[in-house]
Amino acid sequence: MKRLIFLIFIAILLMPVAFAKQGHMKLLAVRETETGYEGGIADLYLEIKPGSGRVFLETFPLTRTDTQMSTRFAKAIACDAIEKECGDVDFFYTITADSAIIAGPSAGASIAILTVAMLDDLRLNEDYAITGTINSGGLIGPVGGLKAKVEAAKKAGLKKVFIPAGEIIARVDNATIDLKNLSKELGIDIIEISTLSEGIKEFTGREIL
Repeated sequence: MKRLIFLIFIAILLMPVAFAKQGHMKLLAVRETETGYEGGIADLYLEIKPGSGRVFLETFPLTRTDTQMSTRFAKAIACDAIEKECGDVDFFYTITADSAIIAGPSAGASIAILTVAMLDDLRLNEDYAITGTINSGGLIGPVGGLKAKVEAAKKAGLKKVFIPAGEIIARVDNATIDLKNLSKELGIDIIEISTLSEGIKEFTGREIL
């Protein structure tokens, strides 16, 4: 009897570990330099554990405070997109980079895609990356630093970069460039998308209703 009680106690202790889910994707970001913005790659991790719907974010090094707000909003959009309450689990996001980066709202689309994939047990293509805000209705919004981010993605060996629809003509300093030309020059696909559902299909091959 004592042995049975002991085994039940151990099982209860291990339940959060057994039901935890972990996921990862590359995050496109920029960092400030003396000559302006430079593209960089960060790692975005998510662990989901039984809980009460809380959202936690750790960044190494620290990012801007608006990254925390956009993370919470992206999580909410992701849960709405697949009609999950998400009130019985906690979300632990971690962003790590080699040096200080600026993620902010531009990480929203990545965070939402990773969250949906984790909740629905979908496998992400980690040769891809996306940059864009996430807005109500799952719409992906514009961001800056696209040229630098694409260059960083190529340097990291990624195959495709997804950007917000309508942003293929990017502004760099006081000039505009056509990212289609950059795509050919670097040999990396740059694809415009409009919604979270499009992003999920591109990264996982699955459609969400």
